[in-house]
Amino acid sequence: MNYFNWQTKITMSLPGDLFKTLSLKKQLSVVLWTLLTLLLVFTASAHGSDQDETEASGTVSNIPLPNIVVSIEPLYEIVASIAHQVVRPDVVYLNMSDIQKPLTDQQKAMLDKADVIIRVGQGFEPALDKYIHARGRVLENKTITLSLYIPLLDKEQLEEGIYIDRQHRSDLRFWMDPRLVKMLVIYIAPKLVAMDPDHLEEYLDNEVLVKDQLKKVEQKMLTLFRQLSLEQKVLIAQFNPYLKNRYMSFAEIKTVDAARFDRPGMRECIDQHSFDSIPLNLEYTEKALYGMVHTLEDCAQSHLIPTQ
Repeated sequence: MNYFNWQTKITMSLPGDLFKTLSLKKQLSVVLWTLLTLLLVFTASAHGSDQDETEASGTVSNIPLPNIVVSIEPLYEIVASIAHQVVRPDVVYLNMSDIQKPLTDQQKAMLDKADVIIRVGQGFEPALDKYIHARGRVLENKTITLSLYIPLLDKEQLEEGIYIDRQHRSDLRFWMDPRLVKMLVIYIAPKLVAMDPDHLEEYLDNEVLVKDQLKKVEQKMLTLFRQLSLEQKVLIAQFNPYLKNRYMSFAEIKTVDAARFDRPGMRECIDQHSFDSIPLNLEYTEKALYGMVHTLEDCAQSHLIPTQ
């Protein structure tokens, strides 16, 4: 609004001759009244704009955040990176050793309130699978099963005729392979956007950042693997075929497959430890990898076959 023109119209609304005949005191009164009127109008306009902004911002702040639930800690790291600055996912199993146990009432309540549930699948979380199936479409329609969307490798056979007991032959430690994690990020991000379009920009921006970070992690992992001894590579090959196939040459794979550590109880020893995914933090990647290698070495040494 052009306040000057409005002021001119107000002051000049008096006949020119009449305004001129007014005393100086009355002329000043007319001008002051005009200025006061303008001030009141401007204040009311500014207040209205502030109120509109407040209402608009209030609308945004009142948007409920989604309830995202993941089954295990490694998936938390992946999903939390995509949902960074939006929401922190809840975790069903804070301890990997609890996966075979029945769900608690608190865990069931967490699942019932979820807007989306992200699990590994393929029998990795049997109690969780059973509860989702029992609840029917109420939870099934909210559940994302990651093992359906990435290529799974067969589990490594540790002893003659015996496979690791996880209901299926597929090895499910796929989250330790940065390239497979990248595939999951590409799949999960649009799902979160569809569920929570109000935070579309955050999810998609985070997706770009996470994929770039995973590329760097994969390159660093390759450098670290080249520094490992043959014995260390043999242990990793038995523990995780994804890492073996991703970072070892064909010649190395043939070598490590021929030099296996067949130790009774070694798998039980390994399963007592919780192996998180290779962190997206580059500074921690080396510590995580060598920490895993040292644990595998300890398991191998503590289950040596007694000499006769």
